[in-house]
This record gives sequence, structure tokens and C-alpha cells, in this order.
Amino acid sequence: MKNCKYFKLSNFILEFIGSFLLVFFAAGAVMANVFYNGHIGQLMGGFSSGIILFILIYSLGNYSRGHVNPAVSYMEFRMGYIGFNTMIFYSVFQILGSIAAGYFLKLIFGNIANIGSNLPQLPVESNYLLSFIVEFILSFLLAAVIIIIAYMQKGSLIVLSLCCGLVVCVEVIVFGAITGAAMNPVRAVGPHFAANFPGGLWIYIFGPMLAYISAIELFKKFVHKK
Repeated sequence: MKNCKYFKLSNFILEFIGSFLLVFFAAGAVMANVFYNGHIGQLMGGFSSGIILFILIYSLGNYSRGHVNPAVSYMEFRMGYIGFNTMIFYSVFQILGSIAAGYFLKLIFGNIANIGSNLPQLPVESNYLLSFIVEFILSFLLAAVIIIIAYMQKGSLIVLSLCCGLVVCVEVIVFGAITGAAMNPVRAVGPHFAANFPGGLWIYIFGPMLAYISAIELFKKFVHKK
């Protein structure tokens, strides 16, 4: 794709803002739960992540396509919706937005709860490996939902936004406190930076990236043949 209509500064800024807000509310919910001595609970973490993702996809979808996720940007590149340069710039601005949100949360709440970082907490010897596998599965499921609704069914933006938000909500509620449940490198990078890397960041970068890449490549090979 030589001339990508999404390659413009306004869209880069939107991806920055969207990624900032995603981390601000998703990681912020974890920090707020500690701030209020656990009275908010894991349910609020799941709802915060799911609702903010729903709002962002629906709000930005008609402009930047509402990725707020480098792995989704890769899928969109592979499907021909955006160009390679757009994918790179989107990813850079997404990560910068995440880092900005992480440090802003640290400024607001102080250095608590590892700035809402996704952390592997399974009480087993192979904690990191199992958390990586779970992260891959959760991310693959979200990628599959995006592929089915956006690329196969050509569903409306509201349906895509709602389904992605619900999937993230359920996954964070069930797995957020024990394996991290980022499903998106952007969700993990900023808080880990601000918290001075408490451990396991690679899980939440490589797990989602491998899952999304696998999902889209399988789709293109076996379903979306041209």
C-alpha cells in the first residue's frame, strides 16, 4: 500500500491518546483498588478495561481505526487496511501513550501496586511459562473475535466494539489477578516502565504479539485466500 490514507499526524495523536486512556483506566483500576483497600475488587478491574476499550474502538474506529494495540496494527497491515509505515508509527505512538499514562498514574497515586502492572501470580513453579501460555490463549481469543467480526462478518463498528469490550472484561475478571491478562503490549509496557520493571514484561509483549500474528496468518492461509 503506497499511499495509506491513515498515515497522518492526527491519527498518530489519536492512537497516542487512546493508548493513554486505555492504560490510565485499566491500570488505574488496579491502583484504585489498592488505594481503597480492596473495596473496588477484581470485577471493577474487568469492567474498567472492557468499557474503556469499547469506548475507544467505537470513538476512534472511523478515524484511526481505533487500534490502541501494536498487534492489532499488525493485523490491519496484513489485511491491507493500513500501510507498513502507518503500522510502525501507530505502534510507536501507542507505546509512548502507554508510558505517559504509567508515569501520570505514578504521579497521581504514588508508587503503589506496581503502577497497575500486569504480573504473573500463579502459585506454581512454572509461573512465568504458564502465565505466558494463558496470555497467548487470551490474546488469541480476542484476535479471533476481531477477525470473525471485522474481516469475516464485516460487522458494524458498534458490534465490534461491544464484543471486544466484553471479551476483555471477562478475561480480566477471571485471569487478571493471577496471570496479568493484558492481551495487549500497550496495556503492560507503560506501567512496567513507571514501576521500574517489576518482572515478566516479556510475557505481555511476546504472548499477545505471537497470538495475534498466529491468528491473522492462519486466517490468511486457510480462510482469506485470494
